[in-house]
Amino acid sequence: MSCKQNACHYVGFWLCIISSLIGINYIASSFNFSQNNDMPYVFASSNNTLHHHDHGSMMDMSNFKFDPEIYLNSSNVNYDLKSYPNSVRTSVFQTLSDVDKPLLCGDNKIHSNYYVKEFITPILCSQPVALTADKDGKIWLASGKSGTIQVFDPKSEKFEQVIKIPNWPNQTRNIGSMIWDIKFDKNDNLWFTDELSNSIWKYSVNEGKFENYRLLAEGGYPLSIAFDSDNNVWFTQVFGKRLGFIEPSKTVSNTTEGISELDMSKQINFQTMGPISNGYNFSGHNNNTRSADNSGDVVWFSTAVFPIGGQIIKYDIDNESITIHDINYTHSVPFSIAEDENGTLWANSHIANLFLSLNPNTGAVKQYATSNPSSSGNLTTLPYYNEYQDGKVWFNEHYGNSIAYFDIKNNKLVEYHIPSHNPLWVNSSNPLRFAFDNEGSVWFTEWTENKLGVIHADKLKQLPISLNVSKSDISLDRKSGKGDSLNVTVYFDPDSINTLTNSSGPENSNFRDGSLERIFDKPVQTVTFAITSSISKDGKLVNMTSKFTDLNLTSSSNSTSAADQIPKLNTSITKLLTIEPEKGIIPGTYTLTISAKYEDDLTISRIIDLYVK
Repeated sequence: MSCKQNACHYVGFWLCIISSLIGINYIASSFNFSQNNDMPYVFASSNNTLHHHDHGSMMDMSNFKFDPEIYLNSSNVNYDLKSYPNSVRTSVFQTLSDVDKPLLCGDNKIHSNYYVKEFITPILCSQPVALTADKDGKIWLASGKSGTIQVFDPKSEKFEQVIKIPNWPNQTRNIGSMIWDIKFDKNDNLWFTDELSNSIWKYSVNEGKFENYRLLAEGGYPLSIAFDSDNNVWFTQVFGKRLGFIEPSKTVSNTTEGISELDMSKQINFQTMGPISNGYNFSGHNNNTRSADNSGDVVWFSTAVFPIGGQIIKYDIDNESITIHDINYTHSVPFSIAEDENGTLWANSHIANLFLSLNPNTGAVKQYATSNPSSSGNLTTLPYYNEYQDGKVWFNEHYGNSIAYFDIKNNKLVEYHIPSHNPLWVNSSNPLRFAFDNEGSVWFTEWTENKLGVIHADKLKQLPISLNVSKSDISLDRKSGKGDSLNVTVYFDPDSINTLTNSSGPENSNFRDGSLERIFDKPVQTVTFAITSSISKDGKLVNMTSKFTDLNLTSSSNSTSAADQIPKLNTSITKLLTIEPEKGIIPGTYTLTISAKYEDDLTISRIIDLYVK
């Protein structure tokens, strides 16, 4: 049975592709994945044990029992209990099997670290995905399982409203409709996609009125939306292979009136479409502001060819023209496009550990690897959606369980790790979407954990460590076997550590003791060095070895591993990183990602060029 026919029917297209193309998957049999020659699968046996066929590991699901009474009586809720009776809060929970609940309901505990603050949503197991911020800074998130829009007020830190979507069908499957995108237009109408009904909705906030617009063909799977300068709606659809267009002035609810589509399959050979985004000159913060002219009236989207390849597509709205950038020769399957002020395009590869840049003038592609999420036991991060802001490309790591940004000018990658994680999902909380508010804070949903998370803008600037490297590139000679080396230095920032440690709020309570001296005195493994590379799609150092050697630490032995843990903190630590080529290494230009992970809170990396001659 094909991926589309089977798994995608249950969990949405991109989760299906993950299952097909990578060797890590802890999804239970209730999602009805079937095994074929290239698709590992997981099943739940009668004794409640999950078997992961690739790793041969087993997970005892009996440890993940969920008691709704704990949820109903929890003090961790972020809403007025009187406003939401138990029948509403448990409406989804009651429809799920005992196998599905630990997979889709989360633990309903607020976990904390230096950066992330979490809030539990009002409806248990509601599976929130898309979210956006309005002009007042309130966060709107969509639940395709409960059929609701939930509104969160950051000032009161409470969910103040749950809006029921009308005529929402009873969810007979364990996964609700995947609402991947939700956005406000310039008239403050809220638009969102709906996978199950194969339609796009509009909610007039002022009138409290919903309208539903149906796609022209069955099975299109609407994925994402963008607006042009005339406030028309453009959308992509995963399987429909058509670029969609909605003229709001001509629409009639519950019909296809006002919708037209451009068949992309006539011009491009591809299998699926990715999200749509505006050009740099067009998009504004929260998509609520526009440039003075229409110079940015273009949309970008990706198309995919599996197992590896695809295109980055530009559609010029005014000229009705298409520009195609082919990247079939890379390790990547492009997903989500962001354009920076220099016209460079950035995309994620949602099949492994890479993200990439494309120069549209030359067609040159450069690939970068994320750090290795070794703490999760998973070697795959799956960069997902991206957005460009102020010199940084932001993205969420689906299985890396992180919110990250790449500082383009400084070649610096910062990954903020999310403290909630589900062992049944390779220790991920499934942070599927993120959005910025007007203050620059980044908000995200945790799909399987029933949570809304935030990293506040002031916290983003507090980095306890910095990482410097002595070279911007290294060279390896495959014929002579000659390697190269560079110094890697971590500097500790006492002021930032002190600020983070002593900051008030639930995100730090019961997590740190607030003592800077204790942090610097305790003999714990605080920072971990590691290295990945774009030489392979999963970031592994294929046909080369790495070694970190202590330079300014007194140690009885040197490291022989690419991931070496520091035994004690100092104000700075320097290591010598040596890279050696092995037989079979392929000549080319790649990148190296050199990382330092600070406890379980964040990872900072420097990315340099790697030349193999």
